[in-house]
Amino acid sequence: MEFLTSYLAWIAVTVTTVVLTAGIYTQLRRREAKLRARKMTRALSKTHTILTAIEHVPDPLINRDLRRGLVLLLSHHVDVLKKTNPDHVHLNALQNRVTQINRMPSGLKKVNLRSKIERRHASSALEELAKVLKDATVNSELNRRDGSLAEASAKFTGQQIAVETARQSAKDAENIRAYPQALHFAKQARQLCRNLPPMMGGRLMEAVAADIERLENRLGHPSKI
Repeated sequence: MEFLTSYLAWIAVTVTTVVLTAGIYTQLRRREAKLRARKMTRALSKTHTILTAIEHVPDPLINRDLRRGLVLLLSHHVDVLKKTNPDHVHLNALQNRVTQINRMPSGLKKVNLRSKIERRHASSALEELAKVLKDATVNSELNRRDGSLAEASAKFTGQQIAVETARQSAKDAENIRAYPQALHFAKQARQLCRNLPPMMGGRLMEAVAADIERLENRLGHPSKI
C-alpha cells in the first residue's frame, strides 16, 4: 500500500512537471514569436522611413558620412529581417536598394533646389533622417561614431538648405523691390549660417554678408543687427 501511494505520488509529480514544462515552453515560444514580430515590424518601418526620406534628397546632398550611416543602418535592419522572416517578399528589393545607396556618389556636384516645395521636402527629409539616426545610435543599432557623424551630416545639410531657402526668399523679395522684406530674409539667412560648422558655413556667411550689404545700400542705411 505504501509503495502504491509513493508510486501514485511520483506519477502526480511527473505529470505536474510535464504540464508545467509544456506551459512554460508554450509561453516562451509565444514570447519569442511576439519579440520576433516586433523586431520585424520595426525593421520594416525604419527601412520604409529611410528610403522614403532619401527619395526627397538629391544624391549629391548625401555626403559620405551620411551615406555610410544610412547604409550601415539599413544593412542592420535587413539582417534583422533575414533572421525574423527570411522569405519576406520585400527582402530582395531592400538588399538591392542598399547596394544602390552604397554605390551612390556623394558631393561631386552642387545642387540648386529652386522650388520651394523641393527645398521644403528635402529639409523635412533630412530632419527625419537625423531623428532616425539618433534613435538608432541610442538603441545601439549603429555605433556611436558612425551614428553621430551621420546624424550631424543630415542635420547640417538640412540647415544649409534652410539658409539657401532664406536667401532665395530674400532674392525674390528684392526682385519686386520689397527691400525691407528682402533684408529681413537675408538677416534670417545670416542667423542660420551661425548654426553651421565653420567649413560649411564660411562661404555661405560671406555670400549672405554681401547680400545684406547690398540691401542696406539700397535702403540707404546700415543695419544695426
